[in-house]
Amino acid sequence: WPAARAAALRLAERPESYAGILCTIDLTADPLDTYRSLLPLRPPGVDFLLPHANWGTYGRPPGRHRPAPTPYGDWLTAVFDAWWDMKRPEAPVRIRLFQEIAALLLGAPSRAEAVGLSPVAAVVVETDGAIEQVDALRSAYEGASETGLNVHRHSFDQALRHPGVAARQLGERALADECLGCPVGKVCGGGNYVHRYAPGTGFRHPSVYCADLERLVRHIAHRLEHTAGPASPAS
Repeated sequence: WPAARAAALRLAERPESYAGILCTIDLTADPLDTYRSLLPLRPPGVDFLLPHANWGTYGRPPGRHRPAPTPYGDWLTAVFDAWWDMKRPEAPVRIRLFQEIAALLLGAPSRAEAVGLSPVAAVVVETDGAIEQVDALRSAYEGASETGLNVHRHSFDQALRHPGVAARQLGERALADECLGCPVGKVCGGGNYVHRYAPGTGFRHPSVYCADLERLVRHIAHRLEHTAGPASPAS
């Protein structure tokens, strides 16, 4: 940790090179201790990430299971409240997941693949020229990110027409029926595409973190509503 802290503080002296910190959630770590431990590193932004998992990881059938425990949702709401309620002269550190959900609730489009319905606009070019989908897909199954395309023989327009890439441009049409009928479905967007996978039936399912995402979205919506207060009567 001392070495990581020293490296982060050196990066902070070069803001053009310091995009922020990625932090995968560990439920054994206290959420507030985790959040507060990152602030002295002076990151311009923090992205709290749900661990890559899918319906096969937990051996459960896909679907919106209610009621369900929400350990990740509870962890994130604790951090959200600390972040939202922070009072200090300078602006609080950006936390992308929270800002994206708040923006979606207010009607803005998403800019991250973790939530919302905006099309994914990225591919990965490997060192051998292979064009692949985002590498997180590898957590679903062997070869999930592969397209069979290569920059030496194929164009990026061809990559956009690849079925796996095209599936992530469909927005609401790619959602499971359970998500289409969910009150927060257009905000969470079904969750991270990678987390929707179920062996044998593919990606058209709710996120394995469905209950956690609903917990977080509803909590942020409540805080936004409380902050805005009741609407003023029309004059």
